[in-house]
Amino acid sequence: MRLSDLIKNGPDSDKEKPGRKKPAVPEKAPAKEDSFRLAGLGNLQKAEEAPAPVPETPVAKEEVPFAVPDLPQAPYSAPGPPAQEAAAPSPFADQPPAPIQKEAPKRPRRSVLAGPETPSGGNGERKEGHLPDPIENNPYAGLRERAIQFVFQFLQAVADDESFPLDEAEDIVYTCIEEPDAIENLYTLAVSTIDTSNSMAIHLFNHMVYSLKLGFGLKWPQDRIVRLGVAALIHDIGMCAIPQHIRHKEGKLTSEELAEIRNHPQYGMEIISHIYGEPFHWLAEAIYHEHERENGRGYPQGLSGNQISEYAKIIGLADVYEALTHHRPHRKRMLPHKAVQKIVQAQKVQFHQRLLKVMIEELSVFSLNSLVRLNSNAIGRESETISGQPLRPVVQLIFDADGNEIMEDRYIALKEFSLLYIGDEVEESELPTNQ
Repeated sequence: MRLSDLIKNGPDSDKEKPGRKKPAVPEKAPAKEDSFRLAGLGNLQKAEEAPAPVPETPVAKEEVPFAVPDLPQAPYSAPGPPAQEAAAPSPFADQPPAPIQKEAPKRPRRSVLAGPETPSGGNGERKEGHLPDPIENNPYAGLRERAIQFVFQFLQAVADDESFPLDEAEDIVYTCIEEPDAIENLYTLAVSTIDTSNSMAIHLFNHMVYSLKLGFGLKWPQDRIVRLGVAALIHDIGMCAIPQHIRHKEGKLTSEELAEIRNHPQYGMEIISHIYGEPFHWLAEAIYHEHERENGRGYPQGLSGNQISEYAKIIGLADVYEALTHHRPHRKRMLPHKAVQKIVQAQKVQFHQRLLKVMIEELSVFSLNSLVRLNSNAIGRESETISGQPLRPVVQLIFDADGNEIMEDRYIALKEFSLLYIGDEVEESELPTNQ
């Protein structure tokens, strides 16, 4: 199935098998934030069967209606943070989202992390025989390294039972959302960098970028997007409490080891509560709920619908997308649009419909500088996105249909050629020069 067909017609109905019985609810859970839990959550899917906590367990198929609306006429752009609103809207409500402010205001010099939420309503010349490296010349590679370095330091402080301020994480997120081209460049880094080290810090950076794109797609106000980014950057903190021989085991986990891995949301919640206290209970809750699912078949509590932290809903979807689009010891990575297709087709009952629609809009589009193969068999690199037509960008051709490298600059706007379309993304290793 082509992605354009998926966006137009929606995914096919899939069915799932019943899971196992959920564990007892932990005695300790963070307090709710009064202004965080929104009463207006509507059109939330309800679990049709008793929930079970193990996402990996095959689940019985059930008929759940699902339709992905057509893409809006304006694609994602992030010239600045969202405008402040009179009240923070639910990202999953049926009402139309508030517009994003086009010009970024100056960064406020107050922290938005502690306490209750504030109500808010050009292409360079080609060198002969040289393919441009989208990573080497990325202007935000330094910001990526800064975020990864913060995660390393944060995890080390947690391991030493020391308090570590979150000011740096907050400033990193502000930079991501205030710089005009930061999000798209960071997204290119997240999906294009192949990490063979399986580094937690790199995975968490990727989670932050994907979560921010989803937050922008939901038209969230700036304060909530900042909190979302910080929560995504550290959400796996509970893994610090898992023994290293389990965390780094390459073979199949035993049932006891798997049960210990599934304790990491509770460990993370307890760590945040211990270090930062009550003002950060929104963060503890987001971390605690990250593996809960819309249909009640997540863990550790088997929550469903509006019982789940809205931050956790987004981070949970970003987590699945990140896992599919990056190498793991037991499998190769999937290309981004294939990962989106798999999530929508196979896991649609686990995430809210509006969130899935935003994922299609924000994460299935081909990233800038990504290598793509046209249906003519020519290969190019995406150089520009087109407003309202995310699947028909401008492509710089680098190999013709016979595999011959094109030495001069040659661009083609797919919107002007109805018979041409992108058939697939390709890896650098699949280029004719590397065969």
